[in-house]
Amino acid sequence: MYIKTSAFAHADYFDSLTNFDMDSQKHHKKSLTINRQKSDSFLKFPDTVTITAKSGIALIIMTHNPYLVDTYQEFVLQGSIELHANICFNILSITDECSIILEPRFNHQPELVPAKQALKVRDFVEEIKIEKVYGFFYQVKTAPYRFSNDQHDYFEMTIVDQGELVHEVDGVKHTAKRHDCMLYYPKQRHSQMVKRDGVSTYLSIMFQASGISPELKNKIVHLSNHYTQVIEKMVELSNHPSAPFYADEMITLFKSVIIQMLKSDQAFYDEPSTSMRENYENELFQSIVDYLHHHVEAENQVNDLVNHFNLSRSTLQLLFKKYANMTPKNYINQLRLKRSKLLIKESKLTLSEIAETLGYGSLQYFSRVFTQEYGMSPSHTTPQISLKDPPVSKFGLGGSFISLKLVFLACLDGNQRMVRFHQPLQQARIGSQVLGHELVPRYLA
Repeated sequence: MYIKTSAFAHADYFDSLTNFDMDSQKHHKKSLTINRQKSDSFLKFPDTVTITAKSGIALIIMTHNPYLVDTYQEFVLQGSIELHANICFNILSITDECSIILEPRFNHQPELVPAKQALKVRDFVEEIKIEKVYGFFYQVKTAPYRFSNDQHDYFEMTIVDQGELVHEVDGVKHTAKRHDCMLYYPKQRHSQMVKRDGVSTYLSIMFQASGISPELKNKIVHLSNHYTQVIEKMVELSNHPSAPFYADEMITLFKSVIIQMLKSDQAFYDEPSTSMRENYENELFQSIVDYLHHHVEAENQVNDLVNHFNLSRSTLQLLFKKYANMTPKNYINQLRLKRSKLLIKESKLTLSEIAETLGYGSLQYFSRVFTQEYGMSPSHTTPQISLKDPPVSKFGLGGSFISLKLVFLACLDGNQRMVRFHQPLQQARIGSQVLGHELVPRYLA
């Protein structure tokens, strides 16, 4: 399943922008309509690019290296993101059509880079279907118990709770111990027995399913504590068949066990999985970021985060290194600078008041930090900054990316007056016309 861009899962590719970032003045704004679900190339800008979801559902595929397919990352575009410089990306539509706003920071032409593997929207098709769960049997068997040559038209899963149980399937014997699992396929002959002087307690689950590959035939799989707890939840649920969504929950739980068995028995180790740790860290980092965004005007320091979230300083440093590729201090500073741009745009506060509001201590220090980050002093940052859109023919949207339909919202004429397009513009053939002294895009029907 796709990840949303708001999940902060790969901050080394982009930054997820907040509402105040979305409202700030951007350069070279292009409205794009996308109606394709595959491509064979990427775009790469030498500078940052802001991308904002407008309508429909857009899929953005990105990578640092277009020649390494394993590095391709897929995200559902949500809100606004600022893509880092030199990231290869392309945008497809999950829905029949979607629209976005593309805002390159500077007037640079993007490079068209071939993809090693075709980019496409993946169809999520259910492979395994648990059709029915017939019942559970919890049994206690002592030696010399033996049950021979059984076969039936349904699947049967046997999970050992205590002791050992010997399975004989297709003439081959398998010894199952505590939390070991054996799956009998339909029409597969099988026998069970308990070793001499032994005692075995086990659970049998009978069910009907389709799409289960033969990979688990004649194979013992050890269930981790997590999945034995899933089984226990199913048994507990079976005692309340009238509970709301009984069948849905039962089948969902059981299907998760089957899928993990099919993937690999390595998935059943008792250690917390990487994905579980990733989810926990991701949620924690998201909470920290949300806290900072809501308290950006407070004098937040690293120690404040350590105390608020009850973390060690080293853990906090590792989280920001992993998910933001920067230190907590640098993240806070960048967040303040972004907020300062918004406050300057709003023109409700003086620069001194902005510096004080954001905890910079002095106007001189604020000005120095601002200039280092943006290459201009805050006094030269006016509330309305407008740069001219380049001719589309120079924008480099050719090949597979040309199906992104460009819609220009406005441009400047030679007298620096804003000229807006009030009618929808459709892409057919691209030319140009002169307004004053400036070359601007023109769409010809």
